[in-house]
Amino acid sequence: MTDPLKPLFGGLSPGLDALARKASAAQSLTEKVRLELPEPLRPHLVSASRRGEDLVVIMDAAAWTPRVRYGAPKVKQRLEAGGEKPIGKVQVKVRGRG
Repeated sequence: MTDPLKPLFGGLSPGLDALARKASAAQSLTEKVRLELPEPLRPHLVSASRRGEDLVVIMDAAAWTPRVRYGAPKVKQRLEAGGEKPIGKVQVKVRGRG
């Protein structure tokens, strides 16, 4: 007996695999950025991602963004020294959790 849903889901695997790899890379980058931030800022990091050559850092409140911007050159330097691809500029944005 053949599964009638198999053709429907048959082509999803490559797309789901690519999505899983992208999510894993984003999580890894977020953790790398978290480790390079000063201790008081770490819990306020929501996520970090790449947009082309730029690094986008998302914090949970606007109060933290000036401190992240001020420390961005050091974070950028440490990430690149740790093996990250060259970073153009660091953009800091705000988005609440959840």
